[in-house]
Amino acid sequence: MRREVLARMVSAMAHRGPDGESLWGEEDVALGMRRLAIVDVQGGAQPLRNEARTVHVVFNGEIYNHDELRAELQERGHRFRSRTDGEVIPHLYEELGPEFAGRLNGIFAIALWDEQSRTLLLARDQLGVKPLYLHRTGSQLRFASEIKALLQDPAVPRQLDPVALDEHLTYRFTPAPRTLIAGVEKLEPATVLVWREGTGNKRRYWNPRPAIRDDMPFDDAADGLREHLRRSVHRQMMSDRPIGVMLSGGVDSAAVVALMAERSSQVKTFTVGFEGGGDADETGLARETAELFGTEHHELIVGHSDFAAELPAVIEMLEEPVGTSSALGFRQISRLAREHVPVLLSGQGADELLAGYWRYVGEWVAGIALRLPRPLPSALAPLGRASDRVRSARLERGLRALRYPNVLQRFMNIYAVFTEEQKRELYGPELTAQCLANGHSTAAERVEHLRREVLDRDPLNQIMYVDTRLWLPDDLLLVGDKMSMAESVEMRVPFLDSDLVEFVESMPSSFKIRRGRRKVVEKAALTPVLPREIVHRKERGFVTPVDRWLRTDMKAFADELLLADDAFSTQLFSRDAVRALLHRHQRREFDHTRQIFCLLSFELWARRFLAA
Repeated sequence: MRREVLARMVSAMAHRGPDGESLWGEEDVALGMRRLAIVDVQGGAQPLRNEARTVHVVFNGEIYNHDELRAELQERGHRFRSRTDGEVIPHLYEELGPEFAGRLNGIFAIALWDEQSRTLLLARDQLGVKPLYLHRTGSQLRFASEIKALLQDPAVPRQLDPVALDEHLTYRFTPAPRTLIAGVEKLEPATVLVWREGTGNKRRYWNPRPAIRDDMPFDDAADGLREHLRRSVHRQMMSDRPIGVMLSGGVDSAAVVALMAERSSQVKTFTVGFEGGGDADETGLARETAELFGTEHHELIVGHSDFAAELPAVIEMLEEPVGTSSALGFRQISRLAREHVPVLLSGQGADELLAGYWRYVGEWVAGIALRLPRPLPSALAPLGRASDRVRSARLERGLRALRYPNVLQRFMNIYAVFTEEQKRELYGPELTAQCLANGHSTAAERVEHLRREVLDRDPLNQIMYVDTRLWLPDDLLLVGDKMSMAESVEMRVPFLDSDLVEFVESMPSSFKIRRGRRKVVEKAALTPVLPREIVHRKERGFVTPVDRWLRTDMKAFADELLLADDAFSTQLFSRDAVRALLHRHQRREFDHTRQIFCLLSFELWARRFLAA
């Protein structure tokens, strides 16, 4: 690769690392990185190397267990030049080869070049907190933390992958390894790619499927969860610079604040609200939590005009359109925090692990109903058909799922942004031919591939397992990483510590939902560290009132963007179907927020990333 191309690639990611730049290359390999200095600010420059300088590493992220790994490696004779956490990587590779990633506790995207064996290794952390993209052209492999960096190389074309678009309109995100740009892949979480002599193979280095501990007492599970979370929060406070917390009004981020306060008397908290948010505005509740723990608290209210104005830039920084309006909230809270800290801890991941979403209650209800003697389950069918008449999108999805005794069908109807019937109305001839050739989409294969790994579990634990490996990395964690790093802030996720995940996934589902109540074991675990009124608060997260804005202040914006003659949407979708979606939502006949926002996100993304 020409040095000027590498320099452009690195420059395109300057926001991910404002504290330093490195370029290195020899013969047919080149490595570059931008550094956000958090541990060993003065001595942590990359690439990081072994003693013989034959193993070269660049990485984005943090290795939380680097102290214990360093001690082990020093006992085996390895010598270190700095205190930075990533320096354990080349030495650990010398000991373990490609299996080294399995010993790392942290968040990371790693590129390692072994010049003796002429081998490149790419590795991504267990839950996919840090992104890693790649593009293969013949015997060449390009990789980067962001798509924008790859696109600095003219060898990477800007062409749409229609199958990925179909998956995006199913899930509201694009599951790995696809992206919406044909030929640009995401390395899957918990995966190492070994590239040698122009060919590569992938190894999944972490795939826990612990047996369900039906013998575990509930109180022991709650105690164990609390201690795992405590260890994770304390471990993730590792930093030579100030750190803070993304604080909503709910229990997850409050727990992080409480456990941080055990180790620090100077916790900094940050929250964001939205103009006209109504009961979705959690700034007041977050303020109460901050006052309880005496944090240095900062908050911000975002208006609808700010949302519309910033949405194109948000989509550009996401690089993958994600149909969730919370992205702007994450960017605004990161921008607010950047004036004070370069690191934020977050409560992300708790809902997927511990049954925080209403869709899990729906699955719990379906599970009970389907175990009842016939003909009682058949009595649910009319209730499921009632989904055609309700106006609430959330209720509609829940009722729709009750029609299906088949677990995969039920899961897909819970996930689906656009149903198969809606896709047939929406898709133009090209998309229909490429994505619905057999009368249906193949998007369900992603869910079934993961679900089959845990067929021995009940469906409620199955859907949480799938969510943690599908929904979480390619939706919520992607948003969290891209929006925080857009402001040069690193987001950490204590609930997704790999040891904690393995412990929680060994619990029976009855510890997570009981009598229709969500996150039961988490609430029991946190009762000793939080007041009851916080533990049992209604949770909303960074929810925007975009459903209302699409009927008022953003109505003209949506119409003009999606119905313009030169829009990508009019080339790919039926204009009549798009117009009908907009009008039904605007007339309050149905809540089409999810569908409209997915289409808006795609249109803004396509105008930035696709060739005309």
